[in-house]
Formats: sequence, structure tokens, C-alpha cells
Amino acid sequence: MHHLPPLLHSVAKALDITSLSFTIADVEAPGMPLVFVNQGFEQLTGYSRHEVLGRSCRFLQSQRTESDVVERLREALARQEPTTETLENQRKDGSSFWNRLMLSPYTAPDGHRYMLGFQHDVTDYRRLKLAKAVFDSTHDGILVTDANKNIIDTNPAFTSLTGYEREEAIGHKPHLLSSGKHDAVFYQTLFAAVARDGFWTGDIWNTRKDGSQLIEHTTISAIHDETGQVINYVGVFRDITQLRLNQARLERLAIYDPLTGLYNREHFNTLLESQLAGLQFNESGLAVLFIDLDDFKPVNDRFGHAAGDKLLIEMSRRLKRLIRSTDLVSRFGGDEFVIALTGVGNGECAVETARKLIDDLIQPFLLDSGEQVRISVSIGVAFTSDYRLGSNALIDSADHAMYEAKLSGKNRIARARHFVESGRHDAYQRIRETFEEGELELYYQPIVDLTTQETLSFEALARWQHPQKGLLGPQHFIDILMNSSLSLPFCHWLIREAGRMAKLLANQGYATPISINLAQDQIETGSFLRAITETRDALQLSQPFLTIEVLESTHFHDLDLACSQLLEAKQLGTTIALDDFGSGISSITYASHLPIDTIKIDRSAIINIDTREDQRQFVGGIIGMGHAMQRRVLAEGVERESQLVELRKLGCDLAQGFLFGKPMPSASVLERYIGPTASGDYPMRRLTG
Repeated sequence: MHHLPPLLHSVAKALDITSLSFTIADVEAPGMPLVFVNQGFEQLTGYSRHEVLGRSCRFLQSQRTESDVVERLREALARQEPTTETLENQRKDGSSFWNRLMLSPYTAPDGHRYMLGFQHDVTDYRRLKLAKAVFDSTHDGILVTDANKNIIDTNPAFTSLTGYEREEAIGHKPHLLSSGKHDAVFYQTLFAAVARDGFWTGDIWNTRKDGSQLIEHTTISAIHDETGQVINYVGVFRDITQLRLNQARLERLAIYDPLTGLYNREHFNTLLESQLAGLQFNESGLAVLFIDLDDFKPVNDRFGHAAGDKLLIEMSRRLKRLIRSTDLVSRFGGDEFVIALTGVGNGECAVETARKLIDDLIQPFLLDSGEQVRISVSIGVAFTSDYRLGSNALIDSADHAMYEAKLSGKNRIARARHFVESGRHDAYQRIRETFEEGELELYYQPIVDLTTQETLSFEALARWQHPQKGLLGPQHFIDILMNSSLSLPFCHWLIREAGRMAKLLANQGYATPISINLAQDQIETGSFLRAITETRDALQLSQPFLTIEVLESTHFHDLDLACSQLLEAKQLGTTIALDDFGSGISSITYASHLPIDTIKIDRSAIINIDTREDQRQFVGGIIGMGHAMQRRVLAEGVERESQLVELRKLGCDLAQGFLFGKPMPSASVLERYIGPTASGDYPMRRLTG
């Protein structure tokens, strides 16, 4: 027998004993020969395995098989697309039967392609009784709708999984189960995939009759009549709620303190290392505040551990309320908390923040018993602008300063004096002047559709036109902008400038949206939504003009809130991309939970794709995952033609990088794509309608 890949071999072995006819054909070999048939195939056709293995998968076709059916099958095989056709076949004894043939492509990890086939004898009414038995006995929920998506039947498993009896569901639309977590765009995209491919598979967040959460892994298929018209939709789903909740719980335990919900020590250290490394690209500093509760033990001893836990939870709430969304706060264990303040100009700023923390933290706490308790705190402050410093050294220094504060009395602050503080205290003021005086401008890098060979959109990248130093990249200003009071004004400026560029291109007859990067606080505050609406209305932009890119490393305080804000942005006509995917420990949660349209593979993942097989497999896995989740996939940092060749082989949708063009000012965009000397390579997409 042909040597099959392990996964395909397991499937073949599992299906060998079933009466359902199943075949595997080798797409790569001439004539597409059969490399596996099961017992069901032998029973259906009368041929034994040794008679058919190695023969073309088309040998069953009757001379009376309609030519248009054969042509549709040939086209689907050539495109490696799933397809279903009913055609007349012939058994070994010469008798004919109508075969409902379902073909699905499969690509092995080594790139070898196969075609999986299921054959049903639809001339035999006994098949209908078998289908009915499967329908009633399967543990997966099944619902059937008419062409207008009204439920006309459900199976018993549907009732056990959702709580709705069959009679309660019939006549309603599947929206009966909706949780509200998916917007209209999600369902439009879903049924567009069904119309295009014949089916859709993915996860849907629904609600049971009793109001509890139901997360389903669902396949929705379209059923057509002989004329090709959709007559039914069939949804088959299984309950994966507990699996997803367990996954989320494990992810949360790896990051958060289970009592307070703050970052745990290990994750805080990881984030702090990243913040310290970023100091080499900006002119600001970073401060760590080590906080110890002086009077916590007496509260525990007198009122019990439950009261002590309530006090720690309230302490964490106050800390989160008092710091910015860009700062980090952690419970290190017991009654110790550590805060990292980003974008700090000097140590005095950090001390001033510590004073404000003390003023709030010493306010009385009301226990469940009705008694009020007060605590005092000691805070050690360590500040640095040196990116070479390790997180442990900075935390230890703040810890030692905290003990100095504790020795000098209650509610005291001590600084770690041996840290050298930056003399560049005016960095924030200089960047503010830069922003207010219009020295920042956007450069645009093309994003290319690999199917149509068109420039689909541009990513907007901020640059500083320095009066003395010339053009400067974002490492000279972006950290201060994003970690200061300038963050939201900068966000609104980005949206307005992107809108102006999109309008400029639209006036020239091109539909070219602009991508911008937004940070956590810019999204969670929701103010960007007003900027989108105002820009769209002021410029009378009828076409979608904006793509919002969210960094994979973004740490949202409230993922559900971020999801809601981004869904509202999509209703305003934007699209959403997950940026830098694959650059670190990739978050599947973000890719599946946020309303993402596009996944951007980080340049670090594709840099060696043309020379290393492991990189090709890694990128291929991301592309396969993205397509399975109905997302487009964009590869960043494409610089060589050989990289592009490999990306095309892997089925990547979009690409961006120096191979297609470096970031350029708006005037250069017009010259390259629209002017008299415009290049014919990768032209922009024209407006339609």
C-alpha cells in the first residue's frame, strides 16, 4: 500500500471498517491513482482493493456521465478545492448507480497533496434510513434550515446541548442561540464562505436556553438541488465550552495572580525585561515601585484570612485605578506589590506618583464585619534610563529601598540612590513640541494582493522631519508619544492623516485603505471611534478607508472591552489586523477572540523561509491556521523574490516589504502609482461601482 502520512493513515485505518465508501487518491502522481480504498468501497463497487489500487480515480465513470459534471470535477481537482457532485458510475458487474461524490483536498506536512473521497449510493433508499439513524443517534448537535435559514429540523443531541426542544426551535432562525459576541459582519463572512466553498468550519459563541455559555465547534454546509439552488443548510456542532474555558484558565494561571487578578511575579519580570529593552529606542526612563503593607499581619490575625484576602483584593483595585493603562502592576506574593511606570522623565516623577498612591492606599477599608481598618505602606522607588539593566537588578534595588522606607517609619518613601538617572529630562517636552509644530508626517508602505498582483492598501508609518538631523524613525519618539498624555491626540492625528490619504487616492479613482497601529489605551478608551466617525463624515468617505492594526504583544486590561470597541470600529467600516504574529509566544486567544480580518506574520518568521524547511513549516502552519479561522494572512518584511516564491506556494494572501516598496511620503505614492512616470508593477485597485 502507498505509504500515507501518519494523520492520513490514522483516518484511513479508522474508516476501513465502516460501510461508508472512502478513498484516497494521490494528486501528485500521473492520472491521480487510488492509493487507498476501504471495505465500504469494495462493497459499493464490487472491486477488490488489489484490482483498483494504482488505477485512476476516474475509472468508475460511466460513458453516460454528463460532460459538464466531469468538467466541474476536473476544475475542482485542478484548483484543489472541496466539491460535491452527483454522477452516474458503474460497478464491476456493469450495473449503474448514482454516486453522490464528495471530494476534499488534503496537504500532508511534507507538502504532498491527496484527495479524499466519500461515495454515497443515492439510488438506494436504505441510505436514507441510515442517515436518519445517524441523525438521531450522533452525539453532535444537528440543525437543518430551509434556504431562508428557518429551522425545519433538529436532532436529540441538539436538545441536550442547547436546552431547546425540537418544537421550540422549529420555525426560528439559528439566531435563537446567539450570545451577542459575534456581529453581523461575522455571519456575513460565514455565509459568504458557505456560498464560495460549500461549507464553513469554526467556533461560535452561543447561549443555551438557560442563559449559560455554549461554545460550539461548528460545520455549516449548503445542500443544493439538481439545478444548483440552495435548498437547505445543515449545521453540525459539538460542545467545546469546557475545553475553551480550561484553556483560558490555564493561560490565566500562567500570567495572573489567582487572588487579585494582577500579573504574577514571573510574568511581570518578563514584561519588565521588554520595557527595559525598549529604553534604547527612546529618551525616557522607567521606574519600579516596590510596595509593602506595614499593618497587614494584624488584620489577618484579628479578622481571619478571608478578611485579609478581601483587603488584598481591594488593594489591587485601588492600584489598578491609580495607574495608567500603559503601566504594569503585580502582586509579588503575600502583602507585596510591584509597579513599573513607563515613559517616566526622572526619578522625582516616580516619587510623586508614589506619594499619590500612599494618599489613596491609607484610606480606610470596610470589612464584611462592618469594621473599618487602616493600613500603612512603605514604598521603595528605583529609576533608570539604562536599557542594559536587568529586571531583577531594578526590582532588587526597589526592594532594598522599600526596607529603608520601612525602617524610617510608616507611610514613607525611599529612593534607590545608586541608580544613575537620565539627564534628558526635557525629552517629553521636545517630543510634544515636535508633535504640536507639525514635524511628524506619515510615510506609506504598499501592501500587495498576491492573487490579483495589485497594491491593495498602504501601512502608514510615522516619521520625524527633524530640523537638524533630517528624517528620523519611530525609535526616536514613539515610546514617549505612546506612554504619555500625547497618546490619544497622536491616535486622532493618525486617523485624520490616514483619512486624508485615503480621500486623496479615492479622488484619483482608487479604493485604497490605509493601515495604522493603535495601542492598548488608545483602543480601550474608545476615543478612536469618535475620530473615525468625524474623519469619515468630514471627508465624505463612502468606501472603507482604515485598517486598525493591533500588536500581538498588546496586553489588554479587558479583552472583552477591546473586542467590543473593535467590533464597533468594524461597523464604522474599518478592518482589523493582528500585527507581528509569530514574533513571540503567539496568542491564539487574540487571533480567535478579537474580530480580526487579517493576521500579519512578523518579518522575523519569514526572514529565512527561502532557506530553512523548519521556517517554511512554521509559516505554513500560521497560514493554515489563519485560513481555517477565515482570516487573510499577510507576510511582512518580504525583501527577496525567493521569499515571495515560497509564500505563494504556501498560499499566503498578502505581502509587504522592501521587495514591493519602502515607506514613502504621499507625494512619492502619487508619482509612483498615478503620475505620468507611474510604474506598471502592482497597480493600485480601482474604485468599483
